Amino acid sequence: MVEEPGTSRDAELAPFAAAGLYDPASSTASQRAELLRYLLERFTVDEILHWADRSNVTGVAARAIDRPPPLISAEEVAARAGVWVETVVDFRSAVGFPVYDPSVPSMPETVVDDVKTFVLGTELYGYDAALAFARVLGWSAARIAEAARAMWGDSIVQMDDGVRTELEIAKANEVGIVAWTQVQSVMHNLLAEHPLHNVGFAEAVMRGEMNVALAFVDLVSSTAWAEGLDRAEHSGALRRFEMHASSLAADRDARLVKLIGDEAMFVADDPAILCGLAVEICEMASADPVLPDARGAVGFGSVIARDGDYFGPLVNVVARASKLAPPCGVVVTAEAAGFLDPAAWSTEPVGPQELRGVGEKVHLSRAEPRKKT
Repeated sequence: MVEEPGTSRDAELAPFAAAGLYDPASSTASQRAELLRYLLERFTVDEILHWADRSNVTGVAARAIDRPPPLISAEEVAARAGVWVETVVDFRSAVGFPVYDPSVPSMPETVVDDVKTFVLGTELYGYDAALAFARVLGWSAARIAEAARAMWGDSIVQMDDGVRTELEIAKANEVGIVAWTQVQSVMHNLLAEHPLHNVGFAEAVMRGEMNVALAFVDLVSSTAWAEGLDRAEHSGALRRFEMHASSLAADRDARLVKLIGDEAMFVADDPAILCGLAVEICEMASADPVLPDARGAVGFGSVIARDGDYFGPLVNVVARASKLAPPCGVVVTAEAAGFLDPAAWSTEPVGPQELRGVGEKVHLSRAEPRKKT
């Protein structure tokens, strides 16, 4: 039903009409009016106009739960933290929030404490190392936020057309913000727990002996596969791949380092752990009604650990070797094969292989778990 112009109910919406947020002649006027009246129960007209200008009108309702704090400038942060303003600019850029004008208020007061913590990091580990760690923090926070937004967006898409009104979207925003505040608590707990696990990692770094088992598992012909699916089906299948891969890794005391599109990278202490993990992921993908087959490669050797990731020749070798594995199969380097129990694994040499970007040929073997009798 379209709003009748000139009524007292319409008059309360006049400021929004003047601001271009409400058109009483629009076919969706009743939806917008319903949303605006809902917002007027929580905010003043000026507050609604302010927040709508900075996001969108359906996102204003969430501000009743999560009201952004007052902003201060980089210059004020520097003065209160007792540092040069350049330090604030460097830190904020590293975490993903560039400072375009140090004199303009652009950051919450909590940044003062963040900068003080950053300075402590520079005193303990050096300026460049602290900046690198700040980048990891910023990248991780951004990725978590993007995943939360995607999850919220999918929930909106899945609403029935008759239910997906502007008011219901606004209410979903409110619920999403409540959940987001709880996620922050979960992250606090996880960050406290993680250092209690894998103490051997820190000990190995101090000894300079970063030898690890490393694996890559990817989906076969994923580009052609994706072209035959709609967005929702493709997204759902990849989510299953990621979730099952992460869960299987945790069950085997391995760590999922990162996901690169259709490819997952893992590390563990023992190559046999990763061989078993790769086989399980291949079996999982094969059993999925939508996913294509998977394949994997496992190696063992020296790596460079930096910023929560691993680098070095071994990483390149294993990543390239995974492309030579057959569908539902796993190949291993000679070093990794030496860790496999012959009673539990069969290894069939496939000969020295030329891998793109790798100088010397690499000796690979096909690894299969022996069937239990």
